[in-house]
Amino acid sequence: MYKIKYQKITFISNRKKILKNLQQIFFFYGIGNSSSDFDFLLKKISKTYQIIIPELPGHNYEDFYDNLSLTNFSRLISLFIKKNKMSNLIFFSHSVGGIIPILLAKNLKQKVFFKKFINYEGNLTNYDTNTTTKKTSNYKMNEFKLKFKKLIEICEQSDLKSLKLWSKSLKKTNPKAFHKISKEAVFYSEGKKLLEFFRVFFKKKIYVYGSKTELSLPEFCFGSIRHKIDKTGHFAFFDNKKNFTKIFFKLLNTY
Repeated sequence: MYKIKYQKITFISNRKKILKNLQQIFFFYGIGNSSSDFDFLLKKISKTYQIIIPELPGHNYEDFYDNLSLTNFSRLISLFIKKNKMSNLIFFSHSVGGIIPILLAKNLKQKVFFKKFINYEGNLTNYDTNTTTKKTSNYKMNEFKLKFKKLIEICEQSDLKSLKLWSKSLKKTNPKAFHKISKEAVFYSEGKKLLEFFRVFFKKKIYVYGSKTELSLPEFCFGSIRHKIDKTGHFAFFDNKKNFTKIFFKLLNTY
């Protein structure tokens, strides 16, 4: 794995530099995760692909800057894409990371940059923020520091494998970053603007969800193919890495 730095952002990749002859995949993980959660993907990736994982602000021990909101984070990534003259990109997102390709699309505007958007339970509606992010956004920052420690303890003590593994990445996450990004996720998810943009702008798109996840909207509302991952919920990559890897590469090469 290699680090590629651009201004205040660290990108993790299976290549030392951006190689235009490869199919490039931007991988946007969710709040409280880190690029190291997906080392197994970088090790398995074919030589014809380049995976690029931007570290979220304040995640995986990255510095957190007060002015590095999801909006500014996405703007810097769009500048990085333009600087490297990248196009025909595949975007894979998970959870809160699902907002970023939409913000990127609004910055880049031209569809030439986008080949496919694979959205794994990415934030598109108010329903998607009804758990951790909305609860977090309701606290003041000075209150949330203790709540964040409690969240880590709850996940550590959980009987669910996915939450135990999530707790390891939560420990590498700045609580201020977690709080700020949660508030942004709730703000962006209000109404149906994200969902409408997802439906209209992206020509090739797939909405992925775990079989244990209850969806609030019928299939036609997504305007896309939907792919169900059996025997999992929100963290398929924690529940079964082997199965997630298989599905990930299948989605890259189908639809």
